[in-house]
Amino acid sequence: MKVLFIAPHLSTGGMPAFLLKRIQALQQYSNFEIYVIEWKFYSPDYVVQRKQIQELVGENFYSFLGDGYAQKGIIDFCYEKEIDIIHIEEIPEGFDGGNPFDSELQKDLYNNKHPWKIIETCHNIYFNPKKNKLHEPDGYACVTPYHIEHTFKDQNAKKALIPFPIDPSIQSNKTREEVLDEIGYRHKGEFHIINVGLWTPGKNQGYALDIAKKLYDKYGFTYIFHFIGNQAPNFKDYWKPLMEDIPPNVLVWGEKSNTKDYFKLADLMLFTSTWECNPIVLKEAISNNIKIMANDLEHYGEEYTNFITRLTGDTFVDNNNLIDTIHSPIKYNDYDIGNNMQVFANNHIEFYTSLLNEK
Repeated sequence: MKVLFIAPHLSTGGMPAFLLKRIQALQQYSNFEIYVIEWKFYSPDYVVQRKQIQELVGENFYSFLGDGYAQKGIIDFCYEKEIDIIHIEEIPEGFDGGNPFDSELQKDLYNNKHPWKIIETCHNIYFNPKKNKLHEPDGYACVTPYHIEHTFKDQNAKKALIPFPIDPSIQSNKTREEVLDEIGYRHKGEFHIINVGLWTPGKNQGYALDIAKKLYDKYGFTYIFHFIGNQAPNFKDYWKPLMEDIPPNVLVWGEKSNTKDYFKLADLMLFTSTWECNPIVLKEAISNNIKIMANDLEHYGEEYTNFITRLTGDTFVDNNNLIDTIHSPIKYNDYDIGNNMQVFANNHIEFYTSLLNEK
């Protein structure tokens, strides 16, 4: 089977991370020939996942660089490469305004005269197909039950739930002490809390900083907070004022290619985001077997109920809960995660095959 993944961009974030994991799983558990097209190359900065994807697929990686003329050659490309499945890593009608997926090109690409099947994945919770969907794919590969039960419930295309996997193989093979030595920061008796994500209002790092400040005022350097994630210029109005009042127990590391090492040193992940679809970092924290405090958003359903200590929005309460959580047994010690990567790959294989077998 020949599978073409189309991503609107590959600047670091949840969507490129999901695509990277798809490719890793399918290369490990299938003999698919995989191609990747980046619809637009935004920036040479913040390209951790882009580089890894390029390394995995080699010469089968293509970037249109935002060139509309090149994008219109995709029909010929798919015939030349004899593509069976086109998996678009976002709803085409939802590509951002500076990176559109031309409606006429969509119409041609989705024409059932072509031999390929088209699958779409939505990575947000705000897209409204009733108002904005122009062309129906053959299938939706959904990352959360919310999309099947709500967002795309009334769409006719076939649907499959393929969430991000729990994958213990991502754990760092370094010891906590080695990581602390490498980053050059260690004080006996400290506890380490990590926050991972792009600095945006939705990720809500400001609330994590409020918690850190109050803990520093009371306990000094007992609780150290590590923030991993890029501070993109387009969100400068959010993060710049926050950076002007960073407490001494906070370390801001920026984007890192070795995030797994920071998971290794963590006693807890503090994930303060208020605007998510189905966050990859929660799966990564579970994969690393660390404690989690997070908002249990309504559209998560019960997926994370057994894994997280729920944030309340009250810093006094959350400070106390954070300390209690760090000093309490982990909630999911006995959780049997199995080989989720193989399940993840098989879910793709079965869904793709079922669509190709439909007449």
